[in-house]
Amino acid sequence: MAKKLSKSYSAPVTSSDQTLEESIYFSDDEGYSSSSSFTPSLKRSDSNASVSFIDLSKLLFASDFDFGLNLDTKQKFIEIKNKTKQKFTKYNNKQHRDQEISKLQEKLNAKLVRFDQRILRNLQSSSTEKLFYAMAVFLIAMSGFIIGKYPTYFPHFHTLLLCVLMPIRFYTYFKQSFQYYLADLCYYVNVLLMAFIWVFPGSPTLFVSVFSLSLGTLSFAVITWRNSLVLHSIEKTTSSFIHIMPPVTMFVIVHELDPEYVKIRFPAVSAIDKWNFVHGIFWTSIYYTLWQVSYHYFITIKRKEQIKKGKVTSFTYLKEKNRKSTLGKFVNSLPNVWMQTTAFTLIQFGYQLLTMVFCPIWFRYKYACGAFVSFIFIWASYNGATFYIDVFGKRLDKEVEKLKREIASLQQEKETSQYSPTDSPLSLPVDSRILQESMDLKPLDEVKQT
Repeated sequence: MAKKLSKSYSAPVTSSDQTLEESIYFSDDEGYSSSSSFTPSLKRSDSNASVSFIDLSKLLFASDFDFGLNLDTKQKFIEIKNKTKQKFTKYNNKQHRDQEISKLQEKLNAKLVRFDQRILRNLQSSSTEKLFYAMAVFLIAMSGFIIGKYPTYFPHFHTLLLCVLMPIRFYTYFKQSFQYYLADLCYYVNVLLMAFIWVFPGSPTLFVSVFSLSLGTLSFAVITWRNSLVLHSIEKTTSSFIHIMPPVTMFVIVHELDPEYVKIRFPAVSAIDKWNFVHGIFWTSIYYTLWQVSYHYFITIKRKEQIKKGKVTSFTYLKEKNRKSTLGKFVNSLPNVWMQTTAFTLIQFGYQLLTMVFCPIWFRYKYACGAFVSFIFIWASYNGATFYIDVFGKRLDKEVEKLKREIASLQQEKETSQYSPTDSPLSLPVDSRILQESMDLKPLDEVKQT
């Protein structure tokens, strides 16, 4: 700013309180100069020409005279406060947070997609299927060996397999949007069985319910749901496992274990001398109702919007599958959804009671129970054989028919090209070249030459 300070007077100075506009003029490097002829220098001894300290302090703290240094502290404070407020507003803004969360979610989803692709490639590869087929055959043989030689370890064997297969089932079902199937009765019974084996082995009511549900609903579900023991498929083998293994395990616990060991390890089994049919129906109905109420509350009611959007449940699947049957027509003809749900629940409950009729026989007679469990296993194996022979056979027949049509079309094109030399050459696909070589047809170059 000011480099030189000069003072000009048009009259003698009589007081230091005169206005500065009348007494002071600045001269700097940019060309400003004084127009007065009288320019005395400022000296401390010259009281008339000196500026008092009080007046100078007024200049320094004047808001409109800051010597170009922007010394307005209040304005500075306001600007800093506004900037800080903007920063906090930026990070506290819901939209900004949502954008940051969305970016993080996108990155996480991309990583999960890559992980899913790697897992699915491994699960669907032919080498994995071959390995699983070999392991499934080995585990079936191992099951028979453990039952015959070391039956006390069969519950441990069952638990180990369940811990291996269930994470795969959870992953694949959530991936395919079938997660609501995981709330079905078969999974509930497997949970009850694990609770009886490892947590409440002395509960007679839990044992009766697990025994009734395992050798009742789960066993007959292999027939009604057509579970197939397809050994190369992890999906179908797991479905067969959760229906077949609980009745096999209950057979081993009741009929294959040493009675003295059962008294110590499973006191609830040894506490029942004779099966009380009414008692069994009552307690099984209690556990069944607990599952049914929870299922319809957490799935049918709480997930109602997701089901409307296309999520599949066992109830919606059965309604669609059995819409042409007598019961299916009856259920679908009901006007309200709650009526359809109630009818479906009552039908399931009646089915459960019907399958429990044979439980006193399975509990009392070892060989009858063993024959029934073997029959269920054979039925699942037969369904698997049907899948291999019929399904694969039909697929092979379709491929053969498709190949025949392609060969016939190729032969017709070949004959047309031979007897119509004026026509433009036919461009055959790559597969047709292979078919020509395999059938000793005229090569494509010769066809073009004709």
